[in-house]
Amino acid sequence: MLSVSYLPLPTYAVGVRSRLHRMNELMCFGSDDVQVIGISGMGGIGKTTLAKAAFNKFSDRFEGTSFLENFGDCCKKPEGKVHLQRKLLSDISRRDDILFNMEDAMEKRFRNKRVLVVIDDLEDLTQLNSVAIDLSCFGPGSRIIVTSRNTHLLWQLGAKNIYSPKELDYGESLELLSWHAFRASEPPEAFLQLSEKLVEYCGGLPLAMEVLGASLFKRSISEWETTLQRLKNIPEDNIQAKLKISFDGLSQVQKDIFLDLSCFFIGMEKDYVSCILDGCKLYPEIGLSVLKERCLITVRDNKIVMHNLLRDMGRDISRNKCGKWSRLWDPDDARYVLANDYVNGTGATKGLTLKVEDPATEILEVKAFSKLPGLKLLQLSNVSLSGSYAHFPKDLRWLYWLGCPWDSVPINLHLRNLVVMDMQYSNLKRLWDNQEQPQFLEHLKHINLSHSVHLTETPNFSYLPNLEKLVLVNCKSLVLVHKSIGTLHKKLVHLNLKGCTELGDLPSELYTLKALETLILSGCTKLERLDDALGAMESLRVLKADYTALSLFPSSGDQLKNLEELSLDGCKGLWKGKSPLAAVSLPFSFNRLGCLKTLSLGFCGLSDELVPVNLWSMSCLEELDLRGNNFRNLKTDFAGLLSLLVLKLDSCFELQSMFSLPKTLRSFYANDCIMLERTPDLSECVALQALYLTNCLSLVETPGLDKLKRVGVIHMEMCKRIPHTYIERIMQGWAVNANGGIFIPGCSLPDWVSFKNETNSISFTVPETRELDPVGFTVWTPYMSQQNNQMSEYSPKITLKNQTKGTVWSRKPATDQIRMYHERHIWQGHFLNEDFNLETGGQIEVAVDFGDQLTILGTGLRLAYNGHDQSVARVSHEKKSKFHLRSRL
Repeated sequence: MLSVSYLPLPTYAVGVRSRLHRMNELMCFGSDDVQVIGISGMGGIGKTTLAKAAFNKFSDRFEGTSFLENFGDCCKKPEGKVHLQRKLLSDISRRDDILFNMEDAMEKRFRNKRVLVVIDDLEDLTQLNSVAIDLSCFGPGSRIIVTSRNTHLLWQLGAKNIYSPKELDYGESLELLSWHAFRASEPPEAFLQLSEKLVEYCGGLPLAMEVLGASLFKRSISEWETTLQRLKNIPEDNIQAKLKISFDGLSQVQKDIFLDLSCFFIGMEKDYVSCILDGCKLYPEIGLSVLKERCLITVRDNKIVMHNLLRDMGRDISRNKCGKWSRLWDPDDARYVLANDYVNGTGATKGLTLKVEDPATEILEVKAFSKLPGLKLLQLSNVSLSGSYAHFPKDLRWLYWLGCPWDSVPINLHLRNLVVMDMQYSNLKRLWDNQEQPQFLEHLKHINLSHSVHLTETPNFSYLPNLEKLVLVNCKSLVLVHKSIGTLHKKLVHLNLKGCTELGDLPSELYTLKALETLILSGCTKLERLDDALGAMESLRVLKADYTALSLFPSSGDQLKNLEELSLDGCKGLWKGKSPLAAVSLPFSFNRLGCLKTLSLGFCGLSDELVPVNLWSMSCLEELDLRGNNFRNLKTDFAGLLSLLVLKLDSCFELQSMFSLPKTLRSFYANDCIMLERTPDLSECVALQALYLTNCLSLVETPGLDKLKRVGVIHMEMCKRIPHTYIERIMQGWAVNANGGIFIPGCSLPDWVSFKNETNSISFTVPETRELDPVGFTVWTPYMSQQNNQMSEYSPKITLKNQTKGTVWSRKPATDQIRMYHERHIWQGHFLNEDFNLETGGQIEVAVDFGDQLTILGTGLRLAYNGHDQSVARVSHEKKSKFHLRSRL
């Protein structure tokens, strides 16, 4: 029933349950003031894991939630502060398209919201101030959980309750170790004594047991004994040294991968990092798997993630006591090395990262890099260099230069070993000054010049024979893709030209790219045609050409047998001026696209006659987007789409009727179809989970909807022509079995609603019953707004106070934000008793909260009983008399 995202916890989260019970006490849910709850302790003790568990457990009690992971680190990254601000606002408002001022948001948007915010790994108060987060600006009842290694910092924040999780006890430690070392809750008899000794050395620190346990998985007794012998020589409080044993057990190649990750690549895409590591001959496919198996890294959403304690260990190894930096990750160290004529050991430096806040005031000499001949990894942000590049390091594999000031790459800069060139937001006009005689970069696989708004042309690709990925997003001055791109026909797999608004044509050689899997042309507003040779791109899986000027789509398109996603939103020119008789070939026949899963033809100006035929033959299609078109009577047999899960017809303003819907459908969107009079029969859409018919002003019938009792969300705001008796039938059956929310026009509650009140809450005593157990309850709330046709900032929420037990529960239905209207509407939500555990005699208060943008006009409630008539689930008149109702003043 939760509307928030679930945060993944470690696979073996031993000891979390008891600590979560303590967190429940510290949250003080009976208090309406804003409270800060601190979680303090050393790295690896489980602060973040506990914060995630608490977030998952308590999120449904709040109107808005946000988990700001690795807050301290994020503050230090380019655009990190803006990222945190946007995440906080979008999480709580549940919208991604908001332009905002953070201070204004804190003052106005959050002032009346009861929110749960987790600030993970805060390092100092200036970080909060720099992101403009004021903890006092959240609404009454808000809770802010802050994790930090600094207990004093938590007191400074005003934390009334600070929880310092203790080390795991012996039993928990042994169990955690066993799960990682043996994939069982306890060790085999032969390893019991060795496990006990290892637990003793780990001192109850979860991270140490996870890492060491994973490193000993499938190891022999002798290897266990060797590890324990080495642990004896490490001081008890030196946790990093204990973790380093796992590092020491890696091969040299795996050690190099770990150190590179810890210094440069945390949070980056796995595929991107793998390309760089592969170019350094570090064999990432095996190495990353080993690091993951040993709990030294995790991969989340295809991004590399590492625990801060492990990161710090890796960075400490890279900067040892002798001043021999293998990787310069600290800006002060980097400046020291670059500013001094001689530094011991810099010849062994493999990587350097440096960010400059104001490039106008800090200009470095190029010759400073000449003392780093072994440099392979270079990451610069807004750095300006002056001088000749003749003696610049010649073994670079990764060049990341955000905001590079060059007009073109210096001719004397040696890049012949480069694997990845990432120079976003650069001033480049062209890659090479002399396009006819550029450097031959045979190892280069990945180029990203996105947001380089002065770039006018791509390089000559014949000098880049192994390029696999080219990303030129929002290069708004780009007018030419070099014809030599055809030389990459066996290599290039990803080409992204999104937002290249001046690009009017593509070279014919582009269509010879046999290996290309992804082609993105969306927003190339001057692009008018694609060559008929498109069909020869046999590996193409994703083709996006939204809002281009295409007037013709090649008939060979049906030869793209591996295509999985095709998006042509806003391409009105493909159908403009075409006669109905041409519909058969517009844009081409789909019956041969056997792998297509997603098709988007929104806002294309399609009419009934111009609907592409043979849609029914697309047996693998899962999502079809036809929004914003000019249909009137859709006679397409959608029931023939046997795999379709999502159908979108929003804003088809002329649509009056449809022929059919598939049985497999899970989500049907037809919002703002103001002429739609009747939906297809819904009775066989047994998998339907969400139905969106908001603002269908002419709708009079939704046959079969009253028979679907498990649809999670039904939006029918402003559908005022549907008979009231039919709406009541929908509400009656749905209330017992479903959960989520129904939104319908109206102001009066049905007669069979057991209890009604004119405020936003109801109090009652759970009655005694014979052989009937409450399985849940349904709530009805009439509401209206002063705003019209606007989205609210958050979804409905109910709060249940069990005054007998002294517990408080909040739940958000599985629905999105409410669209507000001046007219009166009713929201109906159903909640299962397994969440609340109502018992006979319990004194209960249920309150509904829609926020300050909507006015609640009353509340209705009915208990549902096991074994009762499921169609109505009435409570008898005699039992109703035992309820004591009182208004909430």
